Amino acid sequence: MSGKWTAQVNVKWTKDAPQGENWDWLKDWSEVKWAWSTMGDWDMTLWVDVTSPAELENFVHTKLRSKNWVADTKSTWTKEVWAA
Repeated sequence: MSGKWTAQVNVKWTKDAPQGENWDWLKDWSEVKWAWSTMGDWDMTLWVDVTSPAELENFVHTKLRSKNWVADTKSTWTKEVWAA
């Protein structure tokens, strides 16, 4: 299907970040398809299905950045333009 948007959102945590093995709270965010723990400059990467860059911005600024444990985010988006 041509035209599908998806995004990758890197997240830097504060000291108040969720701890442990229970990541079920991510189920509340239907946009999130995968979540990965990462090392280096970022603590977590979320793969997010969106319909447009504006929807991505809405997710990042109203849902993700509203959490007190989010120190910073970096988003990139892609749009499928061709598939075999």
